[in-house]
Amino acid sequence: MSKTLKRKKHWSTKVQECAVSWGGVGEFGSVVEILGGAELGEFPFLGQMNLDVLVCHAGRLPYYGDVLLEVNGTPVSGLTNRDTHAVIRHFREPIRIKTVKPGLVIGSSTFYGPEEYNSLEDE
Repeated sequence: MSKTLKRKKHWSTKVQECAVSWGGVGEFGSVVEILGGAELGEFPFLGQMNLDVLVCHAGRLPYYGDVLLEVNGTPVSGLTNRDTHAVIRHFREPIRIKTVKPGLVIGSSTFYGPEEYNSLEDE
């Protein structure tokens, strides 16, 4: 009667690290949009990115919607958007960022991605 249980991987095994620079073209916030933040009840996550300027020196470039976990070893999860920008401004180029793909939100019997879930909150 015993069934083999499939072990699910912990989200921490999917964390990606990347060393990025933006060629001194303004601040990081002008090249990569940082959305979310504790004031909205969300983790900070990446928005639009200017891929013409952004250079990844190590790792892989993150994607739109990836949750921002750390900047140069400083945890930013749980910070407000303004505080996240302040942490990023504190460091010089290149910076090391750790990101993870967002998980799915379970609501009733439907799975929602970050955009769909946020649109539900607005209703």
